[in-house]
Amino acid sequence: MGSLYICPTPIGNLDDISKRVIGTLSSVDFIYCEDTRRAGKLVSKFGIDTPLKSFFLGNEHSKNDEIISLLKEGKDIALISDAGTPLISDPGSELILDLVNNDLNVVSLPGPSSILPALTVSGFNLNEFQFLGFIPKSGKDRELYMQKLISSKITSVCFTSPKRLKKDLSFFYENDFKNNIVICREISKKFETIYRGNAEALLQILPEDIKGEITFVVEGTPSNKTRDFDLEKSLKILTNSNLSKKDISKAVSEISNYSSNEIYDLIKDL
Repeated sequence: MGSLYICPTPIGNLDDISKRVIGTLSSVDFIYCEDTRRAGKLVSKFGIDTPLKSFFLGNEHSKNDEIISLLKEGKDIALISDAGTPLISDPGSELILDLVNNDLNVVSLPGPSSILPALTVSGFNLNEFQFLGFIPKSGKDRELYMQKLISSKITSVCFTSPKRLKKDLSFFYENDFKNNIVICREISKKFETIYRGNAEALLQILPEDIKGEITFVVEGTPSNKTRDFDLEKSLKILTNSNLSKKDISKAVSEISNYSSNEIYDLIKDL
């Protein structure tokens, strides 16, 4: 049986690639990647001539059986994403589950990711934290996500688009969320920049045309720290959204001393 190697690739600075990853990419039979053109530049840089095969959001389901067949034939395979550690907000989770269920060997190599660098420069408590992936663009998913983020008692780290960054910060500001936030832009790259402050301060200092990869770290609200909470104002904002009254009741109960049933009684006739 062959093995599948999960290989992290640089998120900006090519010097971050490890000798072990280079050796693995050179020795396997195939490299599965999100974009063969982008991966082609990487392997060319390090003199790797291993054949590339596509594995991206949209075709990953049809590729699972192909990869399993190759592994059973004794072929070794590397899986890479466009940048960073595969599977983290990238396709591949279903593939790994299929390999585990087929008793096939999976090896994960350590390497670059923006999550830990962003957390470690934040200055926030890291005894416990949560990674929440990408902030949804709109709709019910976004409303529930943002409520979960501002009600969290522990540090949260997530991704967002530079085009939506100020919209995200405006949500915090409009909901009177005063916790500190650290915005890490272009981690490991030449123009890496760190911005610190609460939502109001960040809205004032961020460039109008900010670009690049954004990793977002939000300070948690400890249980012994009280935060101004205008229940009536919050309920008015939420009832004007696309959320159901059941979802509103559940979300608000998480950040208040009211039960979901009490909240539902307040808004059921609105």
